[in-house]
This record gives sequence, structure tokens and C-alpha cells, in this order.
Amino acid sequence: MKKITELGRKLKMGDYEKNYTGAKATGSCIICGSRAKKFRDAAAKLEYSISALCQNCQDEYLNGN
Repeated sequence: MKKITELGRKLKMGDYEKNYTGAKATGSCIICGSRAKKFRDAAAKLEYSISALCQNCQDEYLNGN
């Protein structure tokens, strides 16, 4: 639960809509800014299309790894 709270706090910082749009336009992660090209599976790729989180950030914040 702590990671979800941390993710929520990070997403609230700055201008979310602008950051999300920019991340999607450049194929990068809304949290860490790295390129979001490689995903573990179709579900992770779908998650990026929804949240703009790269695989590493998905693992850290959503999967508890």
C-alpha cells in the first residue's frame, strides 16, 4: 500500500495532464522519464497505454517488486 501512496503523490506533483501528454507523445515514462519501449507482456503494454508507466515503474509501484 505504501508504494501506491507514493505513486499517487508523485502523480499529483506538477501538471499531470501536461506530463501525461508529453510522456505519451515521446514514448517515455511519466514517473522516471526513461524510454518506454520494452514490456514484459501485452498486459504491461496495455498498462502503459493507460498510465504512461514504463515496465520498471510498473514493477516498482504496481507489482510490489
